[in-house]
Amino acid sequence: MASQFIPGTRALRVFVAAGKYLNFSKAADEISLTPAAVSYQIKEMEEQLGFALFRRSSRSIQLTPEGEIMYQAVSDSLEKMTLALGQAKTQSRKKTQLKLSVGARFATYWLLPKLDEFRKIRPDLSIVLDISDDIRDLARDDFDMAIRFGQGNDAGLESRKLFETTLIPVCSPQFLKTHPAIDKPEDLFGVPLSEVYCWIGGIPWPGWKAWMSQAGVAGFQQGQSVSFPDLSHVIQTVQEHVAVGLVESVFVGRELAQGSMVQLFETRLTLPEGLAYYFVFPHQTQKRNAIEDFLNWLCGIVEEQ
Repeated sequence: MASQFIPGTRALRVFVAAGKYLNFSKAADEISLTPAAVSYQIKEMEEQLGFALFRRSSRSIQLTPEGEIMYQAVSDSLEKMTLALGQAKTQSRKKTQLKLSVGARFATYWLLPKLDEFRKIRPDLSIVLDISDDIRDLARDDFDMAIRFGQGNDAGLESRKLFETTLIPVCSPQFLKTHPAIDKPEDLFGVPLSEVYCWIGGIPWPGWKAWMSQAGVAGFQQGQSVSFPDLSHVIQTVQEHVAVGLVESVFVGRELAQGSMVQLFETRLTLPEGLAYYFVFPHQTQKRNAIEDFLNWLCGIVEEQ
């Protein structure tokens, strides 16, 4: 039996992107090509296959019946290939190496200062960090474990809560010297304020307006504070003595203990119930013992805090 023509992987990825969006421009953005290159690739693929994949009009494109059949089969196959490749990479890595996906602020202000302690306990186990706020697919992207902020309900993963978090107002001792009249929360209306503004897991991160509400203060306007996408910028405004920052208490414990930061007021902004930092890993893994050793070390650090 003569073998049938099968397009290459590159062409198939172009086709799947075009079928997903039914728009060559959006498909081009996803796969980093020009719309003209996408159109040319699809046309060449249709000529090689001997039938049309899309119906084209002046305003839109639609999959033909043949294109629908191809799209379902090809998209499923590429997804399975990507998943298998990630699993194969994980299998090929040494069992003494664990790859961890972790967000930037957790890594910078909590994990990295402590990680050397784990290396002393388990010098045989190498921890490879991927520091990014992107949510990685552990199986597909070749990761053994992750630390995530959310509700700990990631499908297909085991989840262990590490700790919840609260937001507190902090400033430097030098800032207090130049702003001595901060005696009650209302006094913050007249000083520079900084906060984090971002979305995590589809949830808007609370800021000064929420803290003021919990402190029983009305009339605060969002424009009275400067917002940053990352905690590091808020901490920088505090360290440079230019603002009162609203920060997660767990990430500034060392600075508070050393006296380089001062907590203003006892009010702590608590987050909605269930939101916390979680350690997650796949149900099925050949590295369970090593992963649980790392998890137990993390839990021990949390208990000591």
